[in-house]
Amino acid sequence: MITVDELPFKFVEGMGFKYFMSLCCPRFNIPSRRTMTRDCFGFYGEMKDKLKKFFQSCEGSVCLTTDAWTSNKQDSFMCLTAHFIDQDWKLRKKIINFGELKGHKGVDIAEGIVDCLDGWGIKKVFSITVDNASSNDTAVAKLKEVFNARGISICDNAFLHMRCVAHILNLVVSDGLGDISLSVKRFREAVRFIRNSPERLKRFHEFAAVQKIEGKRGLCLDVPTRWNSTFLMLQAAERFEKVFMMYEMYDEQFRKDLESKKDRHGIIGVPEKTDWDNARRMMGFLGRFYDFTLKISGSHYTTSNLFLQEVHSLYHLINKWVEEVEKDYDLSVMAKKMKLKYEKYWGDVDKMNKLLYIATVMDPRYKLGFLEYGLKRVYPEDGKGGRMAEDVRKATFELFAHYEQVWRSKQHKGASTATLTPIVEECGNDVIDVLAEYKRHREQIDGAVNKSELERYLREADEPMEMNFDVLGWWKVNCSRFPALSMMAKDVLAAPISTVASESAFSAGGRILDDFRSSLTPRIVEALICSSDWIRGDSRPSLDEEDAEEVDKIDEGKILKLALHIYIVIDF
Repeated sequence: MITVDELPFKFVEGMGFKYFMSLCCPRFNIPSRRTMTRDCFGFYGEMKDKLKKFFQSCEGSVCLTTDAWTSNKQDSFMCLTAHFIDQDWKLRKKIINFGELKGHKGVDIAEGIVDCLDGWGIKKVFSITVDNASSNDTAVAKLKEVFNARGISICDNAFLHMRCVAHILNLVVSDGLGDISLSVKRFREAVRFIRNSPERLKRFHEFAAVQKIEGKRGLCLDVPTRWNSTFLMLQAAERFEKVFMMYEMYDEQFRKDLESKKDRHGIIGVPEKTDWDNARRMMGFLGRFYDFTLKISGSHYTTSNLFLQEVHSLYHLINKWVEEVEKDYDLSVMAKKMKLKYEKYWGDVDKMNKLLYIATVMDPRYKLGFLEYGLKRVYPEDGKGGRMAEDVRKATFELFAHYEQVWRSKQHKGASTATLTPIVEECGNDVIDVLAEYKRHREQIDGAVNKSELERYLREADEPMEMNFDVLGWWKVNCSRFPALSMMAKDVLAAPISTVASESAFSAGGRILDDFRSSLTPRIVEALICSSDWIRGDSRPSLDEEDAEEVDKIDEGKILKLALHIYIVIDF
């Protein structure tokens, strides 16, 4: 409970917990905070030993995500998360490091990662997902040197460096919102005006009640450097359109204040009807990017196979808005800037990790057919899409050749000549020759001479285009038919395309290392965060926030009598 719920160690010494335990189990011996510290750290050690044995016995590779974080004490931490698909074809993630970072230079990051991998006994790393910081480029380059020197690289580490798609998407949208439209500025100033005073906010909620708009948690102010917060601000404000109009009628200061604000384009002013129309169009545009960011940030399902269809859909959306310059000039200008940034990062397959496209081939719904179709549709000029598809095809076969070799060497080591001796003695050489001839005969008839698993997989009919298709479930059923290819599919599909899995640990770090627990040592912090992640396992995260509607009912006194009644009974 202390670990999972991120409670302070002194919680066990609190009056509430002691009273609670006196009712539940009076004979329970309540430990001290020091005992709880030792027990939590010991529990972390036991779980780590079990997980370490698992990694050391695992024959496959792991995919990593990493990011750095600075605590309220200005201490630097690095989070390293391992992603892999287990024997039951379930996608797993485990935080294996949340330790102090010596420095933010690339060499320091690489050394920290290597030390962590050595401590865990992890020898094979298929990919590592990082953001676009230059220090990460240096770190990955250093890791390539280490892996090559140890002879554990896969295809000369061609697929090791994975750039965070969510981070690139943020750059694409932020670049488009650089010169944000006047409508968004009006909404920002209107929301800021109302939120700056408790009296104004109270009046706004009263008007919302008159308009029969329920809920008090509605208005939110964006952070100009985060485009997703701008989308959420517009989404929340659009719900209260009539309330804003009503507020403008009853509060003269509202219009005076906003008309006193200016930017380089002139007076900002209050939101008008055209601004609300612009907001709805912009929400429809940015909402697509917002949904895509949420989709690729998941850690309980495969994301690498989603890249092609999602990112190319966004590209077509951007092109659509670029062409509609007469209909909406602001959105057209914004889309043009997004297109330039898009093509910078995703316009040339030679500059990308081809793993993003190989994952599409490993999805039995798509394979090479959808890959070629998608690339040719996005890049029709001068046969660029066709050349990109051919490059990905070659890379797919090169990667499969590696796994095929690994599979054959594994089979060779496991093969025993003793199992073949009785068959030869019982059947005789003549029978063995006949069987060999029949096998060659069947291969000629079927046209399957020298056909690899990958070729047979690509020749089969594609699976139906179902949105809820279980990719890992399909490979679990068919891994016996494609033993070598399934090894490749495990590593390719396990690769995350965003660093959100590691970044989410920083939220827990901020809650554990708050202003009241800033004296915790880095070892204890790592023990709490890692063991909490391991205990939670791969279960879906629960909502941390309280039900806003329920809170509103309490504030309005609708369930106050029931609460008082329960309190009186317990107190009695």
